Amino acid sequence: MSLQDHVDNQTEPREKARLAILSAIAEQAEATKDFTAQAAAPALRDLAEAYAWIASPGNSH
Repeated sequence: MSLQDHVDNQTEPREKARLAILSAIAEQAEATKDFTAQAAAPALRDLAEAYAWIASPGNSH
């Protein structure tokens, strides 16, 4: 078993989701760096909202 497989097997689903969302935020930010703020904002806002739900599920969003 590789180290990555071990980490994947030991990581909670919530943590996997958090890491996936952080990765998506970074990818989206890079992909939209040449866009206007108005064009880039909706996707980044949606990803930020998804992160908020994962990071603090007990808070109202």
